[in-house]
Amino acid sequence: MSAKENIDPAEWIVINNMFEFWNFVGLQSDTLLTTTDFKAILVEDSDWPKRIFNLGMEQDPEPSVFEKLAVQIQAGELPNMITFTESLAERYQEPLSAAGFTPRMKQLGMMIDLSATVFDEDAPSAIHFEEVQDEEKAGLFASIAAQSFNYRVGPEVVASLINRKDKVRLFIAHHENQAAACGLIFYDEQGHAGLHMIGTLPESRGKGLAKKLTLHLLKKCVNDEKKLCVLHASKAGEYVYVKLGFAAVKDMITYHIPLKP
Repeated sequence: MSAKENIDPAEWIVINNMFEFWNFVGLQSDTLLTTTDFKAILVEDSDWPKRIFNLGMEQDPEPSVFEKLAVQIQAGELPNMITFTESLAERYQEPLSAAGFTPRMKQLGMMIDLSATVFDEDAPSAIHFEEVQDEEKAGLFASIAAQSFNYRVGPEVVASLINRKDKVRLFIAHHENQAAACGLIFYDEQGHAGLHMIGTLPESRGKGLAKKLTLHLLKKCVNDEKKLCVLHASKAGEYVYVKLGFAAVKDMITYHIPLKP
């Protein structure tokens, strides 16, 4: 049985964009592992997007797969994070717990109908946007993301995504001519847009950058003739996206195994 039969269509659209994005990053950076039951990103020198994903999206796995994953994680052969959409997290809660997995973080999946939303024109401000189109700017994007999210973001991984504007568009926001925030758009095979990696440097927060950057990305989606846009929001970011017109769908839940030092 596939995830499409297990979960609500809107929930599938939201999580599928994320998983397609990770799959694309893995292919572009040559770090993707594909098995019968799951996929994983085996990137080195980067915490992003070091993840096991797609488990249960194609078919229900054998219960033993969770124990096997735990063994491989403890042996250092797989990333120590696995992500599910909420419905599948609930479906697999028992075998996950039995194998030693515990929840690590949760993000809210959200969606906006671009065809029914009107975005106001931006007033002149101290903020301007730059599209990432070379390795130097990819490195700057990675640096902003790493400082914003407090984990390693490999510049080589980001650089592998440039020059594929049919699939990914990366942007840096500058405040008073200083690079201050980053974010990207991913277009999936279903024709939907997803916003990812929206982050602001700690010293640049409180200036409305996240909202203005999100608006800029949404307008690019409209210009690229996309009708639907999704994202996964942290608790801190939810209110920004609600104000912009995003509606809550379902959580995305990431598990890990507490490892001994």
